[in-house]
Amino acid sequence: MRYKEHGIVIEPNEIEFPHVIQNNAYRQTIHVKNVGNKSKRIQIFRPAIKDFQLIVNNPDQPVPPGLEVTGVVEYIAKSNQEQRDIIVIDIDGQEIQIPIFAFPARPEISVDDSIDFGIHVADNKTVYKTIFVRNTGSTPAPYKIDYKGEHPIGFSPHSAIVQPNSSIPIEVSLLTSMVTDVNDTATLDACHKTHEIKLIGKIMNRRLCLLHPKNNEELQKLNFGSCYYGCDLTALAILYNDSPESVAYSALIDDSKPTDLDQEEISDTEYTMNPLNSIITVFPNQGILNPFEKRPLFFRFSPRTYSPKQAFATTLDLPPRRDIAAFMYFELLGASPGLSNIEHSKTKLEIAVAGTALPVILSLEPQALQYPVTYIGQKNEQFIYIYNQSDHKSIDFRFPSIANFAIQPASGKLKPREKLQILVTFIPHQIGNINKTLICEVLGAVVNPNAPVYTQSKPIHQAQCVLMGYSAVITEIPPEKFNMGLKPIISNEVGINVNTTQESLKRFHPRAAVLNSANDTIHNKRASTTYLNNFKKHKVSFPNDRARSIGPFNREDSFITPFTKEERYNYIDPDYAYTDEERKQIEMHENMYNQLFDEQRFQRSEVKRTKEFKKYDNETDLGIKPGNGLESPHIALADVEKNVNKAIIPSYPNWKYRLPTTSELAEQEQTLLNKPLKEGLNSVPTTQKEKNDCAILLSPSQLFKIVVGPPELNFGDVCVNAPVTKFLSVLNNLDQYILVQIDVDSAALKMTSPLCQVIPGKSHVQFPITFEPTQIGLYQRSLSYIINNFYRHYVKIIADVRLPTVQLSTEKLLIRSLPHLLAEDSFRKVVHLYNPLNAPAEFRWIPIIGPKGTAFSIRPATGIIEPYQTIDSEVVWYGSTQAPLENFFTLHIFSTSDSRKIPGNNTSTISNNETTLTLQCIAQVGKAKFKIPEKRVNFGLIPINMISKKSFTIVNEGTNHLFYQITDPNPCSGVVISPANGLVSAGSQTSITIEVTPIELIKFDIKFGLKVLGQHEQEIRMTGEVIEPDLNIPENEFNFGGVPILMKATKQFHIENKSPSSWS
Repeated sequence: MRYKEHGIVIEPNEIEFPHVIQNNAYRQTIHVKNVGNKSKRIQIFRPAIKDFQLIVNNPDQPVPPGLEVTGVVEYIAKSNQEQRDIIVIDIDGQEIQIPIFAFPARPEISVDDSIDFGIHVADNKTVYKTIFVRNTGSTPAPYKIDYKGEHPIGFSPHSAIVQPNSSIPIEVSLLTSMVTDVNDTATLDACHKTHEIKLIGKIMNRRLCLLHPKNNEELQKLNFGSCYYGCDLTALAILYNDSPESVAYSALIDDSKPTDLDQEEISDTEYTMNPLNSIITVFPNQGILNPFEKRPLFFRFSPRTYSPKQAFATTLDLPPRRDIAAFMYFELLGASPGLSNIEHSKTKLEIAVAGTALPVILSLEPQALQYPVTYIGQKNEQFIYIYNQSDHKSIDFRFPSIANFAIQPASGKLKPREKLQILVTFIPHQIGNINKTLICEVLGAVVNPNAPVYTQSKPIHQAQCVLMGYSAVITEIPPEKFNMGLKPIISNEVGINVNTTQESLKRFHPRAAVLNSANDTIHNKRASTTYLNNFKKHKVSFPNDRARSIGPFNREDSFITPFTKEERYNYIDPDYAYTDEERKQIEMHENMYNQLFDEQRFQRSEVKRTKEFKKYDNETDLGIKPGNGLESPHIALADVEKNVNKAIIPSYPNWKYRLPTTSELAEQEQTLLNKPLKEGLNSVPTTQKEKNDCAILLSPSQLFKIVVGPPELNFGDVCVNAPVTKFLSVLNNLDQYILVQIDVDSAALKMTSPLCQVIPGKSHVQFPITFEPTQIGLYQRSLSYIINNFYRHYVKIIADVRLPTVQLSTEKLLIRSLPHLLAEDSFRKVVHLYNPLNAPAEFRWIPIIGPKGTAFSIRPATGIIEPYQTIDSEVVWYGSTQAPLENFFTLHIFSTSDSRKIPGNNTSTISNNETTLTLQCIAQVGKAKFKIPEKRVNFGLIPINMISKKSFTIVNEGTNHLFYQITDPNPCSGVVISPANGLVSAGSQTSITIEVTPIELIKFDIKFGLKVLGQHEQEIRMTGEVIEPDLNIPENEFNFGGVPILMKATKQFHIENKSPSSWS
């Protein structure tokens, strides 16, 4: 560092000894350089602390410019404590202080201070971010991350040891299961310091909005208004994706709500309407919207009415007015609770749609017009009246053109309750009776099938009026033509009626040339019936026709005379007719194509026959024996009608774009659930059909029919390191195969199998999801599934991972005596141990010994509790006046895989991987009711050095057991009271014996205490006098006389007791 005012440079400007280890020496060099323009006196002085040593050779003379003074600072670490000092540098009498630091070896932990998860939607997806915990120190350091917020955020690993000069990546997960703004803080504790980690993010709702096309206001309902039966009303709205991610949607209609269409029983004599999903629809009814994208939707209202199946046309009334209202749902694709519960979904957009269907009430008066005779070229006029009887809507009408009649006006518009006069003019152009039907068509807007978003005017209703008239003509007789030539005087037109055949001649024909020729047989040269029948289709040649006038349409036509029936010459025009060679070429050309068509037809039929032969007439033996008791199936008429009805395609409007209804979906789902589960499916497509089906890019409406659920798999309370399984259901409501894959990215779900299945159409499959956690705490992650390798969504996995634990029936056990047991064993009670987790739990009871010891025991003291099972432990109190009435037991619960063995009273081996509970045991002894008949025990006169005994009785008159104790069982020398303590059962008594062995002659009056548990001490007295014995033997000697060897002799003697007490 340069000091300009002194003209020197000192490097370094502070001396630091980091990460020093005890009993080691460290050195650093300090340089003081003269950078001024004149010599300076430079002196370096040592620090004050002796642990810092300065090795320097201070110059006696000033230091010239450009030269420097160098010193070495040495530090010997004598302790693991931080040291601070300074070095003083003298520059021409001015001091500069350089600080010195010595830091012992320690870890230096740092961590990223913030995590930004970004913006996501609430679709149960798990978002992962990675941060690093770095240790730049020289010793390892443990850390622990603690997060106490309410957001589903997890850290893995949340605790570990960071080695020196290394880092550990930490995976931070956020489950996007709810809409929230993340602005929270997690703490990392390491090296007695707390580091804060800022957590930032935003989770938005997957939300669709329906907007008004003009002002972008959000719509909650859509009212079409009213229209006539047969019309189509359309409405435009904007579907808006108000989320930052793409969403796929599918529309459906709720038919569970009651409307005017709902009838308990529809009679065959009443009008019917098309189904609700045909009346109301939307186009497009499915799709994918990009983030914040808007898309126009075209809603359509198409009411139709159908005549009754059984009714009289003359008494048939008009269809009634119908007010139709329904809810339309735009459901977002994803994990679903089921098609039957779609109305409870939280991801749907609900729109109320309403409309009114009105009948056309139009009348024509009169319904028939009779015109008088009208000659051609003249006209006759009459009036009819058209009347709109509707009170609500106007009518657009038109009259189609009719031959011989003119209508004025031919089209127009009638307001409600308006009557209009129509002029109908009869203008005949032909002769005879002219009967026509005048049709008044009511026009309505109907959707163009080729352009579904546009409408066109078409007739939706008609009324009829019969028009009747007669037309005559004023005829002129044409003058006869006279010809002065060789031809006949009267000559008719030549060449007419050349196509008249023989069989078309009537028995009487007005034409003179063939007059009654059909009856004439005189001129027949051949009378054979067969011969005559062959000429019935021949054309008739008239007598006055010239030869060139017979121009046949076909070379093969033949002409015969009407009377003689002889075949006449057939003229062929050589200018236009084909020659024989040309006709032969044409025939050969046609034969070539006919032969080609026949060959191709034969080849196709041959291929079909070959396939059928290979399919049925192969070598595979099916084990079927022809005629072995087989009978043809009996086909019922109901089955035939059912198949016929199934094959009929409905002709309802909008049927191509119809929406699925909630009742249809619920019925389909229930049908699949009633089917047995499919098992043993392939994990990859094998057949060609499976490969083709699994490669199809499914539309949103098809994906909507694939139900994957439930959307949340809640494992509940789970024991650590213990596997538990729940099932994820997949309902394939399509008619094709689909490929469903489970994507597992968590170590706790690695045991899940199978991960992929090819699911056939109309089937129900379950995926077993196995969860085996290794970390304790709340587990919140997502599991993704993929359909046909392109569509991915998520299922929420939640579990509370806990250590092995046991639930006690009570934490405070009150023990009372049981009346049906012996008094010694009556104080006992049972505590229930329930294992609420999914893994076996091993337990051990350890008593807590108090200053008075313990009088409680518990059995069994150790054991294993199976999952969701209960074990009973019995606690027994061994009562006495010295026994404590209260004691505690510690229950240690640990996993059965733990190989540790816990000694009885050694608590030093208790691990952090176990759970402990405390049981308080209290013995409740009732107050006893007793009496002592002899509270003063009188021994009277007793001999010295002899044992004298007396007893007194304790009578228990109550219903509780009695525990007693002699406070001093040896009140004086030679006195023993036994038993010193004991138990007196309810309703019984016991005797206490006092033994006195006096060794001196005294009178005694001794008091001792009788203590009963739970009551005051009773005083008992014992009295008596010790006397010396007075015994006399009357015989002074015993003379046995002579007694042979090995023989025995006996004599009796007497002892006399002259004292008042007994002796032994």
